[in-house]
Amino acid sequence: MKKLYLVILLAIAATVGLIIFNQFTKQFIEVSSRTLDKIKDMEKGEYKIDSNVLKSSFYLYYNYDRIYSSVKEIENDIKELKSSHLNNNFHTGSLQLLKEYEKEFKKKVDAIHRFETLNSLIKNSQTYIPSLALRYFKLTDKPDIRYFLLINRVISTVFILKNSLDRSFLDELRDDLKTLKTYRFKDSKIQNFHDVFISHLNVFINNFPVYYDTLTFILEKNRDKKILNDLKNRFIQETNEESKVITTFSVLSTGMFLGVLGYLAYLLIKLEMNNRLLKALQRNLEQKMVTDELTGLPNRKAFFLREGKYTEPTFILVNIDNFKHINDLYGSESGDRLLVQLGMFIKEFFQKEKINAEVFRLGADDFGVIYENLRERTIQIVEKLIRNIENHLFVIKTSDKGKEIDIELSINVSVGVSYEKPLLEKADMVLKYVKKRREKYMIYSEDLNLAKIIEDNLKILSIIKYAINNNQIKLFYQPIFDNKTGKIAKYECLVRIIDQSGNIISPMFFLPIAKESKYYNIITKTVIEKAFERFKKTDVEFSINLSSEDMTDEEIVSYIYELLEKEPDVARRLTFEILESESIKNYETIYTFVKNIKNLNAKIAIDDFGSGYSNYSHIVNLEPDYIKIDGSLIKQLPHDLYVQIIVSTIVDFSKKLGIRTIAEYVYNEDVYQMVISMGIDYSQGYYLGKPSERCCIKQNSS
Repeated sequence: MKKLYLVILLAIAATVGLIIFNQFTKQFIEVSSRTLDKIKDMEKGEYKIDSNVLKSSFYLYYNYDRIYSSVKEIENDIKELKSSHLNNNFHTGSLQLLKEYEKEFKKKVDAIHRFETLNSLIKNSQTYIPSLALRYFKLTDKPDIRYFLLINRVISTVFILKNSLDRSFLDELRDDLKTLKTYRFKDSKIQNFHDVFISHLNVFINNFPVYYDTLTFILEKNRDKKILNDLKNRFIQETNEESKVITTFSVLSTGMFLGVLGYLAYLLIKLEMNNRLLKALQRNLEQKMVTDELTGLPNRKAFFLREGKYTEPTFILVNIDNFKHINDLYGSESGDRLLVQLGMFIKEFFQKEKINAEVFRLGADDFGVIYENLRERTIQIVEKLIRNIENHLFVIKTSDKGKEIDIELSINVSVGVSYEKPLLEKADMVLKYVKKRREKYMIYSEDLNLAKIIEDNLKILSIIKYAINNNQIKLFYQPIFDNKTGKIAKYECLVRIIDQSGNIISPMFFLPIAKESKYYNIITKTVIEKAFERFKKTDVEFSINLSSEDMTDEEIVSYIYELLEKEPDVARRLTFEILESESIKNYETIYTFVKNIKNLNAKIAIDDFGSGYSNYSHIVNLEPDYIKIDGSLIKQLPHDLYVQIIVSTIVDFSKKLGIRTIAEYVYNEDVYQMVISMGIDYSQGYYLGKPSERCCIKQNSS
């Protein structure tokens, strides 16, 4: 009986011990997984910092918050790791490596602080030096051509040196500086200009080597990444050793209590299963680090790991055009299914072409393909890939009111190609260039450097400046028709500028650049002033477009309030169209502006509604008088049932709130008749009337 009691006591003790041990194992798995995730996050953060630092060196305007956000995340991860699982006796090596990494990372952060200051200084000189050159012709009627060519060569060298980071151009710049110093001018104004130009050039030359060394240190500093990689490997190794201790204890417990009770044996088997789960989880974590969860393709991390294995790579970056529009129309689940199908489609394409290529999902709607050699076939391969993708109908299964339905989607893609490392950065750079020029693909070349883009922007800025100084900011007027009467109800004022050759420039070419300069404010005020002047002595209603920048600009807002108070009759006939497609950040300021405008008897319209940023809650808060339904929806009305449902919802929603609706992009009779049949109040588009400098203006009887 004593032996029985002893066995029962041992069984109880074993059961309690194994239950406690099982919980410990589960916690061990969770903590180990979380710790490994933190290390992985730090690795991702390092690459994100390097990428953003590189972008900040190329882009003229860049938000450093992205860099410091990643820095802060890594510092928080270090702090958390130092105070968590790494403090036990199994992970002394990992903890020591973490401390070494922390020291190296602090050096990198210090370098980033220095880089930020130098980058701003270099960019300031880079942009200011060209502006100085324009002053020369204003100072003299008889310019020295050799001197002008010299300073222009200096400007070109500055741009090339800054954007190519080729220090060989620095010697050329120093030689030009010596030549410049030999010039002396009798005219004091020209001599003063000359001295200022040399001063700025000195600043650039003196600071560029430090800037270059700092940037190189940040981007090529691999000791911190090596330590981080060693930390990951050491942690996995130490976790394996810790796991062996747990496994050994499990085996000993099994041997001791196997004959005591079957239940005890069951618990020990369960413990062994947990140990196997731990090892599987470890393998899964390592695999997960290099695999995209949605598509199953290798991910961005895998790309960076494998990029270095190629000696003569061809890298193709594929991006879906207007992918956000697909998500907005059909839902994110359908968008995810499309991404999965496209990834497999690209992979199968290269298999059919018998090209030994690796396909990656690099994030969002970006796919990358890398293979060795075959550069002579690149254009043929890329054109065939684009053609096959755009001619393919992707069938997406989804549900509507409980019924499973198939959606057939055709997509357009843009492609950037690079042969030079870093492959992704250069392909992404040329992809942005492709999208801006609305082309299908392009291969990266040094001929497409940022200096050329900046030069183009400067040309546009010179045209804008010419238009402002020579009263060449013009208004075009597009009629808006009442769908009940078929007559013109009002006009929308559209801005254009005229260049030196008399060409009419569309706002899509100059407004984005104007927004980055001091001229945007002037253009907005000019548009408002000309519109008031044109419609002041009429009884015609009209509308003016305002961006979020306009509505948050205190000077513009004050100018509008002053005009509306001064001209109450014009205010009653004026509608301000708010561009809903823009990413508005400060809605409180917008609400205040709209409320004040309506108190001054002007009206509000939400423009481009349905284009992607549309938010019904903002409609309720803004209480607009009109909603302009975006042309991307209107043009599809006759042949797309889903678009008809979306537009019908917008119309019903607006009617219930007493808001009138306007259809944009009415380009043919079919669209026009569909718009009328759906109960939309007004129509606007080329079918009814194109923008023109002339418009039918009715005079007041008074």
